[in-house]
Amino acid sequence: MFYLIVFVILTILAILNVIRADKPGNRILTGIAALILIAVAGLRYETGGDWPNYQSLFTYTPTLRHFDFFHNEMHRYCEIGFCVLCSLIKTLGGNIQTLFFVVCAINITLITCALCRYTKYPVLGLLCYYGILYFSLEMIYIRQAMAVAICFWAIHYIVDKRPIRYVVWILVACSLHRIAIVMLLLYPLIRFKIPVWVYAVAVGIGAIIMLANVTWISNIFLTVTAWLGGGFEEKARIYTEAGMFSVDRKISVGFILNLAILAVMLFQKKSLDKLKYGTIHLNMFVLSLMLYYYCYELVEVSNRFRLFFLISVIAVLPMLAECMTLRSKKIVATIVIILYSFSFSQSIFLEKPQAIAYNPYQNYIIYTIQHKPSTGKARLRLSDMQFRNARH
Repeated sequence: MFYLIVFVILTILAILNVIRADKPGNRILTGIAALILIAVAGLRYETGGDWPNYQSLFTYTPTLRHFDFFHNEMHRYCEIGFCVLCSLIKTLGGNIQTLFFVVCAINITLITCALCRYTKYPVLGLLCYYGILYFSLEMIYIRQAMAVAICFWAIHYIVDKRPIRYVVWILVACSLHRIAIVMLLLYPLIRFKIPVWVYAVAVGIGAIIMLANVTWISNIFLTVTAWLGGGFEEKARIYTEAGMFSVDRKISVGFILNLAILAVMLFQKKSLDKLKYGTIHLNMFVLSLMLYYYCYELVEVSNRFRLFFLISVIAVLPMLAECMTLRSKKIVATIVIILYSFSFSQSIFLEKPQAIAYNPYQNYIIYTIQHKPSTGKARLRLSDMQFRNARH
């Protein structure tokens, strides 16, 4: 029930944010929501996924005094920027929990500051983040989470026509997760206004390709990564050939919800285009859908890439509420957005068996003070078994 209570609190704050968007005190609401998100993920203890790997990485990371920028063994496992961050925290006397808290604080701060630029309803945006992306990014893919947060923040430099600053921020993101380079490659494309029919045709063809099981990208992906060599080829084969990753997408509730929310966005496209950051975030969301449908053969790979674009959903959804002129429609739109966000993490909120890695929530401070035994490792093993069985 812990995560559900947090969702309810954020929902109340989001509704207050929408109702009193132009009144003083909204910064306080935004600050409270941000602090809640930092506290939940930043103070988690052996909860979520992939934390044993980060524990191992942190254990073997040298302090700055012994850090070799050119021949560091840790470079084989993660990018130089994240290695330096781990080394810095270790040098200052921190532990793995310090790393988790620092990373989460940086991510939520960047996302909150970005949302305050992009929409009048940043708290609603934070609620969307909590429901749609928070548990994957802040509790599993923490390296990529930092890169995604930095890229999300840097988007405003595209609209403000400051390409040098944008490039610098993206290079910083690449030092944390190399996939962020895609944000440089797509720079010329994601800021232009595109006709509605182009969006509809592009996404529609992708949906047909997925439903018809048209195989086209796996061999291309393996060929390209083979050209790149190094760790790219090795990871590509794992993500396409390992039994737990090499599973095609199937039609699901998410498939239908994505098309439905896109239809609403396209219906409101003229209103979105009038907002300073509306067009670019709509384009980013459409790109995330195209990756979802066209790359259905590469579930794990497309998921990793599309996170850099899917993050824009937390900006464009509050923008939809902004586009509603009547207060009653604005409230209805807010409720629909809240339910849409809830649907993504409902298994965690309702403590379903497949969410056992997250439930029960373990807080580092409480478990340290009370010397409570952790069930994290056992729950994570069970979660991994469920994941593998579901993929076979």
